[in-house]
Amino acid sequence: MDSTPQQVSRTVRTDAGLCAIWQTEYFTETGDPDDWDDWASDDELLVQAISAGALVPIGVGADGVFEVLIRWNFSGPGLTERERRCVLVSSEPYLLASPGVIYVGGLEESGDLPGRDANRIELPRGLYSVVVNLIDWKAEPESVGKDGRPLEGALPDFVVEIRAEEETGKAYRAKSATFDRP
Repeated sequence: MDSTPQQVSRTVRTDAGLCAIWQTEYFTETGDPDDWDDWASDDELLVQAISAGALVPIGVGADGVFEVLIRWNFSGPGLTERERRCVLVSSEPYLLASPGVIYVGGLEESGDLPGRDANRIELPRGLYSVVVNLIDWKAEPESVGKDGRPLEGALPDFVVEIRAEEETGKAYRAKSATFDRP
């Protein structure tokens, strides 16, 4: 297994109010793509997928376009100093079971549906602990254009830290809401 630190940045869009990281094998076994709208709108079924390590929600409950940076195979702190200064909130760890390939996108794209290769990420087979960090990229004035949009070099909306999980029997977050509201 390659132990070189890795990261990828993806621009993802959602009209379902939630982005996610997922693995397709779980969804191949659990249903027909024609039933997808019913499945994605049922919080109990989402929580079952999350508990199984098949889906990690990434969201703040809003539709939109988000920049998601996913980082794995790192040692030490998972966030850069700059990212740490701008973190609004971090999730509790989620479980992710990677069969060797994971995907990131809007919840409406998840599952085992064709045409999802643009957001395909090779992550070695295994169990992982995943923490989602919501970043306030607008906290850096040099990152915001006059139109309010991010400038080149702005931080992403989310930084997702993926660490190989060595401990078994650990409790993980199993909620479809990525962050607890104060």
